[in-house]
Amino acid sequence: MKAAQVLSEIIHLDQLIVTLMQAVIENAGAETGALVLLEADQLTVVAQCSGGQCDLKKLAVADCATIPVSVIHSVERTQETLVFDDAVSEASFSTDPYIQHQQTRSLLCMPMLKQSHLIGILYLENNLNAGVFTSDRLQALKLLMAQAAISLENARLYERLADYTETLERKVEEQTQALHQEVAERQQTEAALRQSEANYRNLLQTANSVIIRYDPQGRIHYINDYGVKLLGYEEHEILGRSLFETILPDIELSGRDMKPFVRDLLRHPQAYPHGEGENLCRDGRRVWMEWSNQAIFNDQGELVEILSVGNDTTQRRQAEEALQRSEAKFRNIFENSQVGIFRTRFSDGLLLDANQRLANLLGFDSPEEIIELEHSIGYFVNPSDRQQYIELLKQDGEVRSYEAQLRKRDGTVFWGLFSSYLNADDKYIEGVIADISDRKQAEAALQASEAELRALFSAIPDPMCIFNAEGQLICAIQGNPSYGELHREEYVGTTLHQIYAQEQADEFLSYIQQVLRTQQVVTVEYSQWIAGREIWFSARIAPIDHEQVIWLARDITLQKQAEAASIIEERNRMAREIHDTLAQAFTGILAQVGAANQVLTDDLEATQAHLDLIKELARTGLTEARRSVVALRPQLLEEGSLQRALHRLVAQLRTAAMDTTLYDEITGAVYALPIEVENNLLRMGQEALTNAIRHANADEIRVELIYDRDQVCLRVTDNGQGFGVGSMPASEGFGLLGMSERAERIGAQLTIKSQPGQGTEIIVVVGV
Repeated sequence: MKAAQVLSEIIHLDQLIVTLMQAVIENAGAETGALVLLEADQLTVVAQCSGGQCDLKKLAVADCATIPVSVIHSVERTQETLVFDDAVSEASFSTDPYIQHQQTRSLLCMPMLKQSHLIGILYLENNLNAGVFTSDRLQALKLLMAQAAISLENARLYERLADYTETLERKVEEQTQALHQEVAERQQTEAALRQSEANYRNLLQTANSVIIRYDPQGRIHYINDYGVKLLGYEEHEILGRSLFETILPDIELSGRDMKPFVRDLLRHPQAYPHGEGENLCRDGRRVWMEWSNQAIFNDQGELVEILSVGNDTTQRRQAEEALQRSEAKFRNIFENSQVGIFRTRFSDGLLLDANQRLANLLGFDSPEEIIELEHSIGYFVNPSDRQQYIELLKQDGEVRSYEAQLRKRDGTVFWGLFSSYLNADDKYIEGVIADISDRKQAEAALQASEAELRALFSAIPDPMCIFNAEGQLICAIQGNPSYGELHREEYVGTTLHQIYAQEQADEFLSYIQQVLRTQQVVTVEYSQWIAGREIWFSARIAPIDHEQVIWLARDITLQKQAEAASIIEERNRMAREIHDTLAQAFTGILAQVGAANQVLTDDLEATQAHLDLIKELARTGLTEARRSVVALRPQLLEEGSLQRALHRLVAQLRTAAMDTTLYDEITGAVYALPIEVENNLLRMGQEALTNAIRHANADEIRVELIYDRDQVCLRVTDNGQGFGVGSMPASEGFGLLGMSERAERIGAQLTIKSQPGQGTEIIVVVGV
């Protein structure tokens, strides 16, 4: 049999292309396709297929009317696969004349790579449907085209070998005929033959596959350079030795014994046109090889050699093994996961796949009891929950951390937490579900506990705060809303210096730092002006840890007012005691002295002197007693209200100011004010009247006391000479400093209006 015939029988390139394209189009779901191969560094269309028929006429890419040229060149440039669900809508290629004319929908264009080198391009399209070339089909095509690239290269190699062989045989025939004609031509023929053989050998040596020839005993007669490099041998180390001594391992890593298989191959090579197995490199490495085997016979039909062409498939096998390990790992995770894993049909919720945990969650013993039998719809306690879940899936394509109540087979209700993904193409839902009943119960218990604790705190009338070491308000529970800013919840997160003036903030912060430093409870008293009233607090500050304190405040304003009233009452009592005892005693002394003056006659001069002394001492004591009574008790307020005291004060001053007319007027419904407020208002009115009488030279002085719902106003006006408020020295300021201090003491607003020659108006306003 001629060598050319042997090689052509191994692989026929045209038939391989037809078979490949028919298989690709059928498995990929395409209507038409084209195969473009790199020939002489130019892309050439070698096949155009449609309807099961392939046209093998070769065309330049630019001359082919059945492919989008821009797409082919894009894949040639990037060596990346292009997949379009609707090519006519793709902005990058929508202007391609072919796509515009054909209105192409599903399109796939994939590079064919051999050891990262582009050898060709596969083009497929389907104009009937969009989205035909799914990810699953794409992965299958990638594997198929990787194998096809090897086969095509081998086929093209065999064609070149056949061409060379045919050329060699033709030349031998021609030279043999010429040999009878001229001896000189024989030498030329022999030279050409040697050159042809050299070319043939060079072709074998430069192939990117292992090419090896061995006899029926397994002894290696030939191996090309690629095979020598791949297997790590020097040529002289492998030629003449058997397969069993060199590249064939005794046992594969999988445990398979290859020796019986190879021995049968040596006897019957026709029965093993293809095979795959591990081969041993010189350094002990194992490589996977895919072999194509061809028997070579002599003219008598005897087997003389076996030609094997092998391609390194180690990386592919490693990828397959990694995939198998990954699948095994995933399956192990799937089966032993502590969360339920499921796949359901989108239309009716039929369970397509489930793991053991999901079966247990629904009250079953195994997944086999529910797969393809149970519908997830029936396990939702509230159908509206599933409806909302489905709507979210439609809207976003996925749902994360969705909570819903589910019911087991026996009716037991539990809480489930879903995370799911919608595969719209294949119309199913994949996801996981965890039982969060314990967490929901804990949350409910926590909420109940918090509600109970908050109710407890709300029952406490006193406000409570928690501060950190920097004076930041961490928590606030307000008892009485009138307690002020320190205890308001909206101030949580702010610091004392953001709420109060510098002085008060520093004072409060010093209390906190003292408690944290000593880890001892501190009780302090402080006052604040709130809505025009001075409110007194007693705060108990206790450490929580070394970083936080709890601040519990109580309103002690009534207690303070009671203490102030008690002091005033005590002073009144003392004044009465002095009046009723000491003053009366001095009065009696004076009476006795007067009586003694009438009865004593002996030593009149000495007696008179002693009696005058007694009289003087008694008068002095009485004066002091009366002064003490006045100092201890405001006499004008002793037996009446503020408005009556002012009326009596104006009446008393009328007798001393003969040339001045005094008026007093009360407006509004009179109500009682705190004793300290009324006392200070009276003293400020007294000061204003006295100053007006002494210094204003006024014809008329008017005193007004105005009671409104939320404030009381005292106004004293005169039509006298007036003065410049800002230019008056403090020593001559009509007691203005004292009035200002009294106003500040009771939280009142003091206003003084005066101009030279325009009289004076003094206004005191205090909130209630």
